[in-house]
Amino acid sequence: MLLFVLLPQVGQAAETLAEVEDFSMKIANQNYKFVQPILKARETGAIYVPARSFLKVLGVELEWNDKDKSVTLLADEKEYLVDLDWPNQQVNLSEKTYPIKVINSHTYIPLSLVLEILNFQFVWDDTNTTLYATKIGNTEEIIKNLPQAPEYKVVDTFTGIASWYGGKFHGRKTNSGEIFDENALTAAHRTLPFNTLVRVTFLHTNKSTIVRINDRGPHVPGRILDLSKAAAEEIGLKAHGLGKVKVEVLEKR
Repeated sequence: MLLFVLLPQVGQAAETLAEVEDFSMKIANQNYKFVQPILKARETGAIYVPARSFLKVLGVELEWNDKDKSVTLLADEKEYLVDLDWPNQQVNLSEKTYPIKVINSHTYIPLSLVLEILNFQFVWDDTNTTLYATKIGNTEEIIKNLPQAPEYKVVDTFTGIASWYGGKFHGRKTNSGEIFDENALTAAHRTLPFNTLVRVTFLHTNKSTIVRINDRGPHVPGRILDLSKAAAEEIGLKAHGLGKVKVEVLEKR
């Protein structure tokens, strides 16, 4: 993690930004991986996102107006004119002023600006470096199904080859005594205690899911995990048969 200390403008306080790499955003069942990091302000907790790539994922179109050095944002069939104030590192939108950051030639905008033009709710998962985005009907709506920040911490991490199983095993008894359900998010591991939760990331797709250990396996040398059919489908591994994964063992905070 890199730290940037930005020198303040007159009348502003200095701000320390932490660069969080390998971050992704999850919308419904889609996971989007970003090349640029996000920036987190140590003092305020504000989150800054890479403007162009982030807005593109959310379906926002950007039009550069060279004449007056402004940007028009097209979002949800509405137009928003953004005036750029580069000397003061800020932009003006709807009579409000928002700070921006320029790091390595990339422009970053605060999530508060995104909330001004789009009806989204965001929850940041620091452990998984994932931003959960939920689309809502209007900004006054009460969010009932908003993903909550996980109450778990990572206590161990390892990588290796995972496979999946289902079919004839569906309905049979597992080593834990449970009946195997290929449509549940479970997995088999040789030594982890039953009911251990692990986050599995298929490195080919960068998609993740959390599964519960309820069986023993794999029984093929060279493999570290057997996923249920549902878990393999969720991370895109089923079509490959097997693949390299990162496994993070989770524990309650």
